Amino acid sequence: MDLQGSPLEIFVRSYVTQGAGFVVLLTLIFLIVWKWGARRFAGSRIHTRRHADAKQIRSELKHTLVTLAIGAANATGVVVLYGKGVTRLSADVSGWSPLALLGCVVGLVLFNDAWFYGWHRLLHHPKLFKYVHAVHHQSVDVNPFTSYSFHAVEAFLLGAWAVPMVMLVPLPIPIFGVVQLIGTGNNVMSHLGYEFLPRWFIKVPPFKWLNSATFHSLHHTQFNGNYGLFTRFWDRLFGTEVPGYEQAFVERGSASEKPGVTVLANE
Repeated sequence: MDLQGSPLEIFVRSYVTQGAGFVVLLTLIFLIVWKWGARRFAGSRIHTRRHADAKQIRSELKHTLVTLAIGAANATGVVVLYGKGVTRLSADVSGWSPLALLGCVVGLVLFNDAWFYGWHRLLHHPKLFKYVHAVHHQSVDVNPFTSYSFHAVEAFLLGAWAVPMVMLVPLPIPIFGVVQLIGTGNNVMSHLGYEFLPRWFIKVPPFKWLNSATFHSLHHTQFNGNYGLFTRFWDRLFGTEVPGYEQAFVERGSASEKPGVTVLANE
């Protein structure tokens, strides 16, 4: 954790380095999957009725830059709090066993999953949706650039899960880097627009309980349901999973034309 410089310098350094790296990553994935792989991966395409265009991607990039700025601000806040000694973070991992470190990763992922589900479902309330979450739902045919295309308020809320963790729970700093990588990978995968997980994935515990590109793509085409981030657990618990998900996962490219998973024309 780099504590050198003023909060403004830390923010700028974080925003430029992480932001540039993230945009480059998204661009590479988009070029490989959506351009070079358009025909090669046609059998993995989740739905075929609508296609993301240049206007959508420009809007997504604009909102992604805002989201990255919010993320850099959140990270700067944590760095400042750590520097003042008011967090329970530790840079020393020597006292942690491998099993304890793994438990920290799993615990943070599960907490983030619950946090995301709660806020995500709340932001779909009719009195809130049009002011905040509608930005993300401008994208129906999701692609890598959709991953972090959020309204600034949503970007703050979804990233704020780390604050109670660093203030209340003893945690080694490197764990947050690992969880951030897992979260980024999961978010890009969820918005890939292509399903590359094998079809047996949906049948075998514990894999069947995990999120997939199909799971979240249905959230964008159906508007309601499939609110989870990493797992299906909360959607199954509260009855918000989109009907026909497992069928859509198996059928892939033709799933958007099947009953129960039809693309909504007014999205």
